[in-house]
Amino acid sequence: MAAGQPRMLAAERRQRIVDMLENHSSVLISDICRECGVSAVTARGDLDYLEGEGRLKRTHGGAVPITEYVVPRVSERVRKNVRAKQAIARAAAERVSDGEMILVGSGSTTLEFVKALRGRRGVSIVTNSCHIIEYAEQHLPEITVMCTGGTLSREYRHYYGPLVAASLADIYLDQVFLGADGFEPSFGFLAEYEETAHAKVEFLRHARTRVVLMDSSKVGAGRSFLRFARPDGIDVVIMDRDPGRLVADACAGGERDVRVIEALADD
Repeated sequence: MAAGQPRMLAAERRQRIVDMLENHSSVLISDICRECGVSAVTARGDLDYLEGEGRLKRTHGGAVPITEYVVPRVSERVRKNVRAKQAIARAAAERVSDGEMILVGSGSTTLEFVKALRGRRGVSIVTNSCHIIEYAEQHLPEITVMCTGGTLSREYRHYYGPLVAASLADIYLDQVFLGADGFEPSFGFLAEYEETAHAKVEFLRHARTRVVLMDSSKVGAGRSFLRFARPDGIDVVIMDRDPGRLVADACAGGERDVRVIEALADD
């Protein structure tokens, strides 16, 4: 960028990077620094953002174009409470061993969980989430991905409806991992939409261990949701933090012994 030229906005800078990749087989961080007049730290942040959008593939020192399938734009939810979701994802991934076959529901936190499985071998994932399928296709070659049946939600990019249940009829696995849109201590784990709640209920029927991944902002969420599990209807809750032990206290004393794990408890 020439001296005295106005600094680019982030959106303009990222589009410039995409344009550079359209004309070259690769782009280096040094190229971005020179072209956009930014530091290497900013350039790396832009590349990380664009990779998360499915618009390029990060390499050591730069990036290359994605020449085949490009992951569609992910919901803004993916970029909310990112640190908490990543901590939850890492804690959840520790529960998964090489060779396991697991069920994973749709959602931004479960997508982070699947990202944290990088390096696992022989793992198989059954999911109704297009985002998870597309991410695993591009970034997790050692993981086998199986998709449920169902009707495609074009807006939220997951499958729902009666065919979800039909496709899971003969499956029973060790673990299922689900996200939650809310939690009311006196009521249970909640989903925002009817179709999502029904899919989660179905997933819970097909695993021995039921795991919910949920950041602390979801506790006491003051909106109208649909319950997919009672407080004692699951086995493990993995959170960043349990505010005031609301989740642990609500889940205690039921028929099932529920373990609440706080991924950021020692911070």
